[in-house]
Amino acid sequence: MAQFWTDSVIIYCSNVEASKQWWIEVFECKPAKVPANWDDPLPSDVALKLPGEAEPVILLSDSVERQQARLTMSAERPILFCRKIQRAHEYLESKGASPGPILDGGGTEFFEVRDPEGNVIEICREP
Repeated sequence: MAQFWTDSVIIYCSNVEASKQWWIEVFECKPAKVPANWDDPLPSDVALKLPGEAEPVILLSDSVERQQARLTMSAERPILFCRKIQRAHEYLESKGASPGPILDGGGTEFFEVRDPEGNVIEICREP
């Protein structure tokens, strides 16, 4: 598997359970307990660890529940990093994730992949 990492990612979704299954199948994430120190946790939130990570770095949050709680939703696009962009692209293709083309944006290679709800996740090469 291609190695992915990130500082933290929040994905807003209408079906947290289906999103969780996608992250487990495509990125081989492991469910984890939502850390108590994460901001504004909600009952349906799901935390995930990427392979090789000791702590969870992905939060799946129900968009309707977040709106009902009157919590703000970040407009930032989730970004995952990898060292070998071609390998990461091929890996995600093999998982059926249909990644977009590898692009060069200001000296950084990247591509996008969409989860089943249409959320765009950017995959960037970091040396």
